[in-house]
Amino acid sequence: MSPTALDARTLHRSGLVLDGHNDLALRLLEGDDPAHRLEGGHLDLPRMREGGLDGGIFAVWVDPGLGEPLRRTLAGLGRLRGWADRTAGVRRVERGADLDAARTAGEVAVVPGVEGGYGIEDDLSALDRMYDAGARCLTLTWMRPTDWADAAGPEPVHGGLTRFGRKVVERARTLGMAVDVSHASDRAAEAAIEVAGGGVLASHSGARAVADHPRNLPDELIEALAASGGVVGVVFFPAYLDEAYGRAFGALKAEIGADLSTRAQRRAFDRTVRDRLEVPPLSRLVEHVERVRRVAGPGGVALGSDFDGVPALPRGLRDVRDLPELTVALAGAGWSATDLTAFLGENLRRVLVEALEGA
Repeated sequence: MSPTALDARTLHRSGLVLDGHNDLALRLLEGDDPAHRLEGGHLDLPRMREGGLDGGIFAVWVDPGLGEPLRRTLAGLGRLRGWADRTAGVRRVERGADLDAARTAGEVAVVPGVEGGYGIEDDLSALDRMYDAGARCLTLTWMRPTDWADAAGPEPVHGGLTRFGRKVVERARTLGMAVDVSHASDRAAEAAIEVAGGGVLASHSGARAVADHPRNLPDELIEALAASGGVVGVVFFPAYLDEAYGRAFGALKAEIGADLSTRAQRRAFDRTVRDRLEVPPLSRLVEHVERVRRVAGPGGVALGSDFDGVPALPRGLRDVRDLPELTVALAGAGWSATDLTAFLGENLRRVLVEALEGA
């Protein structure tokens, strides 16, 4: 039996809620302290409490075009680690047991991740340094290919993963890191799933059968992830959820020719996007979540918001405070309490616990 709206809100508040991907670390690098309520954006500790979010993967992203990717990645991890370690009510996750300890203590679980392995270049020891700095999830690439993995969208240059790229995946699993195939090309993702043998996720992707975008996963990849015991965190970005919005977003970005290298430029661009483009409704996100569940089964789907990494969210979601609205919408679509609990946090917890134990 599906929960009522009231029951769904209660379930959301009482269960484990983990998110596969957020970019809160960008706010730290800009000098903000998310321990306090921040202006704008999607996340801070007070709003996470209001939205019932218990933690997840906090990605450290560096622009691959700015040079010195390893130094900047390590600096970002250091900033995130320092904030998590000194902030009351936050627990940095190093091992799977830390997820459960955070839940027991009522703390926000911070799993540090690296979004884009550009700093690895051709040196596996760089990955070890990222791990030592706290990273427990590696998103193989971002919008551009790395030296060893193709990205979704651009023309492939490696045919998926190079031989060294396979070694990167193997080393990540040996260390005890989750391997994230969001942003990777289809062939790179296929190879990573094969090599890893478990501990793999797509942290923030959609279903290509619902919206044809290279950042979304075809059914075959969703099936492969599920067969490996992995999970798909469904992204909230309207440009990936809805083809018409995606075209309008791309046209607006080309029209503006936006340089987004500074905080002020990013904020101005985000305002322009929100002012000029009408976002699709929450029901569009629900379509993607339901498609992934249909293909992967109830154990293969999770949250993957990309909070603080996108300029807009579906209509009905202001920020993390409105996460319970998604739970209510899924309950209204007929989801059982068991499937909701799995989606909200237990599926991602399972994959992270497996990954953090190492191969």
